[in-house]
Amino acid sequence: MIGIHPVHRRLAELTNKARKLGSYSALSPVERQELEHCLKVNYDLVFNLDSLKAVAFVAYESGDLEWQRELCERIDKLEAKLL
Repeated sequence: MIGIHPVHRRLAELTNKARKLGSYSALSPVERQELEHCLKVNYDLVFNLDSLKAVAFVAYESGDLEWQRELCERIDKLEAKLL
């Protein structure tokens, strides 16, 4: 099963509305603020996940399996929140 994070669903909804209206500038000020908030949350999710995966690879390459395991647990917890 592939889940959709609520932030990604809301981004899709706002994008759909903006496309129907002709541009993002046609969204209400509240919707544009919400869009900005969703983009920040999305950025934070992607940045944190990518950072953890990069460090987990360093742990793997250095042979530190305990550190890698700890990082993979954090990755799993973060990915579980995406569903």
